[in-house]
Amino acid sequence: MRDDARVNHNSKLARARAREDVFMRKTKPIALSRALLKIDGRAIEVTTRLNPRARRLIVKVNPSSGEVSVVAPSKRAMAHALDFARGESDWIAQRLARVPPAVAFEIGAVLPFRGLPHRVVCAMGGPAPVWVDEGAAAVRVSGRAEHAPRRIQDFLKREARSRLSERSAHFVQAIDEKPKRVVIRDTVSRWGSCSATGVLSYSWRLILAPDPVLDYVVAHEVAHLREMNHGPRFWRLVAGLLPDYKAAQAWLSRHGSDLHRYGVR
Repeated sequence: MRDDARVNHNSKLARARAREDVFMRKTKPIALSRALLKIDGRAIEVTTRLNPRARRLIVKVNPSSGEVSVVAPSKRAMAHALDFARGESDWIAQRLARVPPAVAFEIGAVLPFRGLPHRVVCAMGGPAPVWVDEGAAAVRVSGRAEHAPRRIQDFLKREARSRLSERSAHFVQAIDEKPKRVVIRDTVSRWGSCSATGVLSYSWRLILAPDPVLDYVVAHEVAHLREMNHGPRFWRLVAGLLPDYKAAQAWLSRHGSDLHRYGVR
């Protein structure tokens, strides 16, 4: 490699290592403080975050978890954050009324598995502590009821790791790339990421979504192994891996936040 080519290559590599895929990522504010605010007769926890990119104080209500937060553009604005939220109490109460109830991982609950509703039922015994009975559309859990939440979550994480690893291997083979490893997390702001070093990370909650949606996230991140950007060549690569990716992308945009209401974080 010529010296000028080597310099150009090294500079590109340095820039690539300086950034990671930000698929579905929002700017990540820094959590600074929490306080209780009385809203509609209830004590509601309000989290105040600093985000230098914000232009003004903004109140947010997470549509799936009901978390109330105030984003402040500066530390000076932080002093007024709680008063600002207090002035938006009616708006906050309206949004909280729309938040769907959380679904705990417990006997009798109905939760999606690969996009299809399954009822959690108690089992006297079976092939594993937790298993899916497709014929009955049920997730069967053996053992004591108080152990069900942890067992169900562990089961879903194992299923997610297995399927996400398998689908990653499938799409990686199609573009002849090689990831460093596959990591499963429980992220809030994004469903997947691809680091400049080739680490593929996914949210285990994708196992709750329909298979084409999980495939879209995997194809998206695998495509970043070759194109660490969201330019035209990247989207052509995604389309080559998953021609109907836009339908899955739309589903995730409409229903993705709903997946966060299942289980205890």
